[in-house]
Amino acid sequence: MINPGELFVVGRSRFAQCPIPEDQVLSRDHFLLEVRDQRCVLRDLGSTNGTFVNAARVTEVQLEAGDVIAAGASRFTLDWVCGDPPDDATSTATLSPPARAELLSSRTTAEWSTTRAPIGESPSSQTGELVESRVRCLGCGRRAPAGLNVAGGSPSQPGPGGNESITWLCEACRGKAAESPQPIPGYTLLRQLGRGGMGVVHLARHEPTGRAVALKLIVPEVAATRSAVDRFNREVSVLRKLKHPHIVELFDHGVSRGQIWFAMEYVAGPNLDELVRRHPGPYPVGRACRVALQVLKALDHAHALGIVHRDVKPENILIGPGPEGVDRPRAPRVAKLTDFGLAKSYRGLGLSGGLTFSGELRGTLPFLPPEQVTDFRSVLPSGDLYALAATLYHLLAGRPPRDLPEDGGELMRALLEEPTIPLRRFRPDAPPGLEEVLRVSLAPNPADRFPTARAFRHALKPFAHD
Repeated sequence: MINPGELFVVGRSRFAQCPIPEDQVLSRDHFLLEVRDQRCVLRDLGSTNGTFVNAARVTEVQLEAGDVIAAGASRFTLDWVCGDPPDDATSTATLSPPARAELLSSRTTAEWSTTRAPIGESPSSQTGELVESRVRCLGCGRRAPAGLNVAGGSPSQPGPGGNESITWLCEACRGKAAESPQPIPGYTLLRQLGRGGMGVVHLARHEPTGRAVALKLIVPEVAATRSAVDRFNREVSVLRKLKHPHIVELFDHGVSRGQIWFAMEYVAGPNLDELVRRHPGPYPVGRACRVALQVLKALDHAHALGIVHRDVKPENILIGPGPEGVDRPRAPRVAKLTDFGLAKSYRGLGLSGGLTFSGELRGTLPFLPPEQVTDFRSVLPSGDLYALAATLYHLLAGRPPRDLPEDGGELMRALLEEPTIPLRRFRPDAPPGLEEVLRVSLAPNPADRFPTARAFRHALKPFAHD
């Protein structure tokens, strides 16, 4: 089963979702499939002998019903099946491997379930595309073009007689919204704090209370049904129960004129990535371990509530002044983990558009556990522990634990199969025991890592002194 935004790899590698080790003509990581915005996209991963769709060699292509994929000595046929699932269903696909590589006629079925019942017999209504003039931009009123992809599936006909609305901003209005955000009722924007892959963060004032907040604004990159946006908000609302000294608190969230917004606790300090870049010379071992211990407390709390972060990385760890507001070079600092689960919910509903394997995730890939590279929905707490270990490694070494090439195929291979580089190569002053802690926590197999955040903390504590 391939869920939206996940990467399904076919190859000889044991890490592939469809491993075919007996096909010696197949590359270790040959090609990947991804379901997104009611499309199935195939990308060749730099294979030696190429990937062919309907006898034509391809690098990247959107697949259609009946397409025949040839890779190595294996053949696959893709079939779409339109279903009528419950309201909270998302587009999915399944790909079964041939029983044996030499059975070239083996047939593979991909099942496509939409978030609505099909309307009429129009091809556009079956593929998640909208015909021209059904939707207008919320900003300028421009009509949406034919072939517009819609996150959450194309709805029944909007407007009079329809049963679901669509939120859409044209490219020009998305650009304007990013540069000059629309006001959010009850908040006054003061200044921009930062810009990332999921939106822009502003320092804002909550007018009813006068409280300073960090207001994150996201403009979906694709059109979205009302149900898709509502589902995103429902998933995010669960995060409001996360209250911990080392977790950035989510106060409120909503949607306003096409913008998804989150009002969060304001932390007056840099994120960990900025801290590393500003620090002259190697970051002290004891100080780095103390930051990691604080984040592990946050993860221990979240995991006890059944919540997995899925995107632990330096940019999502904020470093603020201590509990008494002290902000001096040697004063205690507080690490706070932010953006719990937002990436999973946002990408999973197709609101980000594009392939997750491309630029959208480039800054996240060095910290992803191998199992999350191809299945970000099913990550367990051990995945968060791996990501924190990679973050600690980055803090100490100033670089990720693996060399990551630019080429797509080589990048996938490195993420799934390359061993981590020993920390001592970059930090010979690091205690050998710390390197062993990192080796365990960065194990490719989740079963070989520390079983819990608490166990990781216990192993790391001896190194948290100057």
